[in-house]
Amino acid sequence: MGSPTSAAHTARIMRMLARLHPELWDLFHPHGPVLTTGAAQIRSLDGGSEVALNPQPLPPRELLRFAIRRTTHGVAEATIGAHQSGRDIREIVQEIGDDWCPTPPHRTIPWPKRWPAPWPPGEPSPVDPELATPAVQAAAGLAFQGYADGIADEKLCAAFGELADRLFEAAFRNADYS
Repeated sequence: MGSPTSAAHTARIMRMLARLHPELWDLFHPHGPVLTTGAAQIRSLDGGSEVALNPQPLPPRELLRFAIRRTTHGVAEATIGAHQSGRDIREIVQEIGDDWCPTPPHRTIPWPKRWPAPWPPGEPSPVDPELATPAVQAAAGLAFQGYADGIADEKLCAAFGELADRLFEAAFRNADYS
C-alpha cells in the first residue's frame, strides 16, 4: 500500500484522542468500540443499543450521529457485498461520494439517495444544514477511513480511503470557521 492519505492521518489522530475520550470511537470506528468484559473482548456492533434503554428522546444532533453511523455501516457493507459479487466498486464509491459531496450550493444535508434520511421526509431539518453538512461529511469520512484501515482487500481499502479523503475535502470546503 502507498503512503497514508490525509484521512488516514486524521483517523490516527482521532484514535490517539480516543485513548483519552473513549466516546470518540463512536465517530469513526465502523464496528463499534472494543468492550472489555473480564478476560473477553467483544465489539459493540450496535452503537445505539444503549440508547434504546433510555426513555428520553434524543436531541436531533444525537439522532443525526447515529443515522450517520448506521448509514456508513450499511453503505460499506453493501459495497463489500457488491465487490464480492463482481461489481465495480469504483463506480459504487463514486456514486456515494457524489451523494455525500454535492456541488454547492445545496439546501439540505447531503445524504445517499438510496438510504433512509436521518428524519422523515418533508419535515424541516432539526439541525441547521449549514452547520450539519460538514459534520456529516467529516463523520462519514472517519467511518469510511475506519473501514479502509481495517480491511485486507487492497481494492476496497483504496476505494474507502479515497472516499474518506473526498468527504474530508468536502467537509473542509463547506465548513465556515468565521
